Amino acid sequence: MRLAAIFVTTLGWATYLGGVLVMEMVWRPLQADLPPAQTGVLCQQMGVRYRWLALSALLAAGAAWTTLQLTSSYALATRQWQTILGLSSLALLAALVIAMGAFVHPLSHQRSRSGSSPEERGELRSRRVRAIAIMNIMLRAELAIALLATLIVAWPAHTLTAGGIR
Repeated sequence: MRLAAIFVTTLGWATYLGGVLVMEMVWRPLQADLPPAQTGVLCQQMGVRYRWLALSALLAAGAAWTTLQLTSSYALATRQWQTILGLSSLALLAALVIAMGAFVHPLSHQRSRSGSSPEERGELRSRRVRAIAIMNIMLRAELAIALLATLIVAWPAHTLTAGGIR
């Protein structure tokens, strides 16, 4: 059971963190060179896929890590701070992914209705630009929190011994 929980935690977190890093270091620089129409379609499709992959990976990693924490007398006796900060980080990351996917991302892909006046199209365009700016801030915050959560969980590496995890 313990090995399975460690495996699921590692796989889930690696999948999530890898997705965050790819979005920031690969996708964002790449979209700067794409035509706006192509960027919009790709962003919409990648955003939906990323949201579900990220939430699934966070859920799997969080459930398995929580199981490890609750079934380890050593962790409960000596690392309550790690458990509290780790679970808080996971909850905050899940909330960020949900907020981006449910509220901000759809705003960045709104289209004007046919017959809209130039003023209405201009207002919609400015709302999309604001939504994209908010999304950029949220994505950078997500990356910072994910890296901080990785440090929090990895912090007690001194518990690793030649014989394995205590």
